[in-house]
Amino acid sequence: MESNLYRRPGSLLYWCQYTDARGFPVEHCTGTHNYAEAEKIAAEFGSPNRDQARAAANAPKAGAETLADCIARFVDCARIDRSPSTIECYEQKGGHIVRLLGEADLREMSVDEVAAYCRNRLDEGAARETVRKELVVLRLSLSHARDRGVMDRDPGSVIPKFRARYKPRRRWMSTVELRGLLRHLSPERQRWVIVAVLTGGRLSEIEGLTWGDLDFANQQIHIRGTKTDRSDRIIPMDRELGELLGQMRKGDSEAVAGGWSNVRRDLEKACAKAKIEPVTPNDLRRTFASYLKQAGRDSLAVGKLLGHTSSRMVELVYGHLDQRSLRHAMEALPSVQSLISPSAAADTHREDPTH
Repeated sequence: MESNLYRRPGSLLYWCQYTDARGFPVEHCTGTHNYAEAEKIAAEFGSPNRDQARAAANAPKAGAETLADCIARFVDCARIDRSPSTIECYEQKGGHIVRLLGEADLREMSVDEVAAYCRNRLDEGAARETVRKELVVLRLSLSHARDRGVMDRDPGSVIPKFRARYKPRRRWMSTVELRGLLRHLSPERQRWVIVAVLTGGRLSEIEGLTWGDLDFANQQIHIRGTKTDRSDRIIPMDRELGELLGQMRKGDSEAVAGGWSNVRRDLEKACAKAKIEPVTPNDLRRTFASYLKQAGRDSLAVGKLLGHTSSRMVELVYGHLDQRSLRHAMEALPSVQSLISPSAAADTHREDPTH
């Protein structure tokens, strides 16, 4: 029996592929991130002891599970009901924990070790909010280990208190910047950016958008959100966007904008050519919300268009106003002259907000 070991995209666990006694190809998860252990388990598949090998791969390790095993098992289990974007986040955050604490024994982990991990990450230049999110993944992984019976302590007992004040990114694009960016992109990428800015979709939502999701008759777009149940939504189609895309329409199953594997790198390069501050796919989403807020649109409506359940995230993260909008808002204040000199009130050109 020949087998080869590999990791599936986004998985920390090794899988093996082999041909069984009947000549059929089979693949199976070894249940471990350790290559040597995976080799031993894979060697048993296809042998008379294959049933024991499967049991060894699927059963939780007795007592000696490492933190790397713990996180890998949690992430693999989370694939059942978490969105791809959430799994990607777990993989990214968990990867740092595995890198620095992966060989730690769950039975002997202490809050001091985790606190030292936090200090190491901060020394590496990680933001406090990033470290906080990594601790969330650690807590979820340890809770999963307790549910599996391989950890008998409260996961919170090894998680130190760690505060991080969330400071949302404030980058959004002016129309001048957007035009500059588009000039340095290919026609296909120009379409990608325009669709992102005029729909407010997340990266995965833009890449997953198909022509069948566009209802030209009713001028609507079905954004197939996957982050939460309520992120799946139908939004009005911008008139000019509809006119542009109507000229390019293809089969219902074909992608409107398609995947963009190096989107962050390519956007950064185009921004450098345009001599503007770099932007990310989420900055394009933020730009959509900022344009609507600057036009005076209701935060709750903007939140619904973005796939949020409330206006809180719009106000906190997306609803940034430019200086012109802020200055216009300030014009509602009473004039200083009207306050200090009643006789001058009639001469002011500013509107009294109380009337």
